[in-house]
Amino acid sequence: MKYQAMLLGLSAAVLAASCSPVINNRGNEPNPVLLAQIEPGVQSKEDVMRMLGSPSSQAMFEEETWFYISGKQEQVAFFAPEELEREVVAISFDAEGKVKEVRKITKEDGLDISMSSKETPTSGHTFGVLEQMFGNVGRFESK
Repeated sequence: MKYQAMLLGLSAAVLAASCSPVINNRGNEPNPVLLAQIEPGVQSKEDVMRMLGSPSSQAMFEEETWFYISGKQEQVAFFAPEELEREVVAISFDAEGKVKEVRKITKEDGLDISMSSKETPTSGHTFGVLEQMFGNVGRFESK
């Protein structure tokens, strides 16, 4: 009886420990002290690269903007991870390559976008099983 109670207590402790949440830090979070030192019109792209490292992403259109993206997720056991925090630091540069603007964008600034269930129609003929199996019979030339 004594060993059963110990085994039950040990099992409960192992089960509780296995279900504890795991916190994952993701991305490239810039050092806040170095980020505070970046001033518009003062630093160049090279200065920013030296201070913060390579950006996570760069804007493809309009003005040149570098993005430093980071986030924190929590996952409990086998459940899907839940996003706790997200921060994007966007640093825009002017035509001369000097810092134009530094912006912080958080999870609260984002918008939830729902996926569309519509499918894009494709043109053409849909082949049946027999057409796929026998479609090439007689189409090959011998050399």
